[in-house]
Amino acid sequence: MCYMPDAVYFAVSESSKNKILTLSKRFGIKVRVLQIVKQVELPFDVKKYLNNHFDWIVFTSSFGAKIFSKKVMEKGAFHHLVDTKFAAVGPETAKTLVENGLGVDFVPQHYTTSDLAREIIVSKGAKVLTVRSKEGDNLLEKNLSERSCYVTRLNAYEEIVRRRAVSLKKGDVVVFGSSYILESLTKLLKNVKPEDLFALAIGPKTLSKAKGLGYRIKGNVKTYTYEGVFESLREMINEL
Repeated sequence: MCYMPDAVYFAVSESSKNKILTLSKRFGIKVRVLQIVKQVELPFDVKKYLNNHFDWIVFTSSFGAKIFSKKVMEKGAFHHLVDTKFAAVGPETAKTLVENGLGVDFVPQHYTTSDLAREIIVSKGAKVLTVRSKEGDNLLEKNLSERSCYVTRLNAYEEIVRRRAVSLKKGDVVVFGSSYILESLTKLLKNVKPEDLFALAIGPKTLSKAKGLGYRIKGNVKTYTYEGVFESLREMINEL
């Protein structure tokens, strides 16, 4: 007999909420969305960046792709993107690029920034623009620089942590959308400790950090998308 939690908690950014609720209905798994961070666009002059002409522009989130695409359209700057290629960390980000007229030339096999930096085909001396969250680490830029790329980073948005305490109970299942959200929620936990909770994480980096913080890992996300999470949740719930 398997344990079925009342609901699975998704600790994510607000831009992911609609996607998660849609998948909840498809998979028949009740969810509650914990909007731990609010994504806020930062001001930047897209023409100032594009005047440099980049060989590649790399996007690590759908939100960043949406903001950048909107700026390009508002400024009529599509002509600056002739011969520029676009890379997306995963299928959702790629979908956003296509829907906003930029297209996509590369998506890594396993949908992580480390795989993206390793697998993308770049020439020595290539000029690369990365479109990121202000809170993201610098490993993507470091890895691309080590491949002899000239890398410019654009912090297109920031993630502001919501300061309300989070009340969960022992045995609850939490899905973490990123390492930053994982760390933020851990500080906001009320009544329980990480070792009281079951956790799933999108990506090996977040999974490793969850283990280090003491969360009980009972599932393995094979495909680093929210669809992959729901597939793993279905297996995980049957094993609890």
